[in-house]
Amino acid sequence: MSSLDRTVHAIGAGLLISLGLLSPWLKDKRLKRIASNLIAVVGGVLLADAVLHLLPNAIAEFIYGSHR
Repeated sequence: MSSLDRTVHAIGAGLLISLGLLSPWLKDKRLKRIASNLIAVVGGVLLADAVLHLLPNAIAEFIYGSHR
């Protein structure tokens, strides 16, 4: 993994943790909705990044594994 990828993962994990800890203390409904939307977006980006790393390896393993 490159240093940029590690940085993106660290920032994403930090955002998820801080938004998750901040969310219960928000009283305004609009701020709660914004925080939950941000959690969903950051989680989705991290999940998409993980899929982009794992999916090509799985496809290559399937293709080249069947040629043995």
